[in-house]
Amino acid sequence: MSDKHIDAEIFAKLLRSVKLPNKINVGKFVLEGRRGVLDKIQYSRKDIDLLKNKHEYTFPILEGDLQVSLKLYENISGFYRLFCYTHFGGNEGMTISVNLTTEKESDSVIYLTQKIKFSERYQGSVKLAQAHRVQKQIVFCDLLRKLGFDITDNNDLILGIFDPIRKQLVNTSIDKFLNDFIAVSIVKGHFQGNKGYQLEILPSYNKLDYIFLGKDDVLENLPIKIIENKSKRNIPLGLRYKVFKNDNYKCVDCGHSASDGAKLHIDHKLPFSLGGLTELNNLHTLCSDCNIGKSNKYIHT
Repeated sequence: MSDKHIDAEIFAKLLRSVKLPNKINVGKFVLEGRRGVLDKIQYSRKDIDLLKNKHEYTFPILEGDLQVSLKLYENISGFYRLFCYTHFGGNEGMTISVNLTTEKESDSVIYLTQKIKFSERYQGSVKLAQAHRVQKQIVFCDLLRKLGFDITDNNDLILGIFDPIRKQLVNTSIDKFLNDFIAVSIVKGHFQGNKGYQLEILPSYNKLDYIFLGKDDVLENLPIKIIENKSKRNIPLGLRYKVFKNDNYKCVDCGHSASDGAKLHIDHKLPFSLGGLTELNNLHTLCSDCNIGKSNKYIHT
């Protein structure tokens, strides 16, 4: 049995051990639901899905029942991935996934990350369609940050860091990881526009069909938010893990760890906006609550 299969089995066993309450927390919002689905959703056979249909939920929303199914299996490229599929009305599809067999870097840990992007195809103006996808990416990533999710400046969502040897996540709890994975998946489906549902707690972001029927040269009239490239601020995954390890996987301010229910982030001591560098000596571990409280103040340690 390969190492990647063993790692996937360990992670699947952790997920199967979680029994979420019949609700998902999306920031301060709560989506009430129930366990199980009425319809068979993508790859529901237990011999393919390592989660064995353990995590399937139905969430009543204003327009009807949103069915959600998590699957963990080896895809045709030989990679184990955790997927979220939704089913609403006659629409079914994948909203988000994370790779479990990426190349391991620091101490054989696995980074559970996903690039946030949209790839729907639209008829009409190619440039305007691309602009709409970019706008959705900007708005969605900004929303996730406000909801407390860890999003890098390169639009990478970091849901967790998994250590197969320790058989645990080092920066969050498995319960919170599962909640967050489902929450992001459901919200992304709202933004995708082709999953058939809209959440009443969020504004609609459907495309306006008439916009995409115009000529490409009207692109300049479409308001697009321009974001400067701040890649130097971005913290490499390997460096993130070194900081967690140096700080003993605890918030340096309050001392809470993932086992206490905290979600750990990496933060600049001297804020990047004030000239702080992205290097080991200027980085430390803060839980999400302490990080929000810090804002861009300089913390001397």
